[in-house]
Amino acid sequence: MCKQECGTMSEVHGNMGDIGMLVLRIAVAFVFIYSGYGKVFGNHELASGMLGKLIGPESAGSFWAYFVGLVELGGGLMVLLGVFANIAAVFLAITMVVAIFTAHWGGPVNGYFLTVSLLGGCLALVGNGAGAYRLVKSECCCPKCKMMASKKGCCGGKGSEGHGCCKDKR
Repeated sequence: MCKQECGTMSEVHGNMGDIGMLVLRIAVAFVFIYSGYGKVFGNHELASGMLGKLIGPESAGSFWAYFVGLVELGGGLMVLLGVFANIAAVFLAITMVVAIFTAHWGGPVNGYFLTVSLLGGCLALVGNGAGAYRLVKSECCCPKCKMMASKKGCCGGKGSEGHGCCKDKR
């Protein structure tokens, strides 16, 4: 049965999973776009000083502010639009792991809340993809293959039994 094979509950819950992924993408993207914009355009000098001290050497602070800011800004836009959101979420998750071990390490527990929440949101996007409401629809939504539809080996949303379990997400 395709429902068991593809792990979809769309017949029971309609498109609530896809709406949930859209809301998650909007929330995660909002934080990353805002933060990245601030590092690149808004408070670049402040971000340069902070990142120079945390990541090292202080002379490279401007590079790190641009690098992290562009990853956050670009990755946030990709997540928002659903343009290869799972790939962008990998880079954003790495950014959050680095932030946990540099900026937040040894601080109070409530200082970890945002970064851990964003890390969880990014990992959910990595594992589940962007959902049906996305700009790029060339990804296969079947958990069995999780490949690009143009590559050999993707079921094209048919599942191995050809039931068309993912056709509503294409």
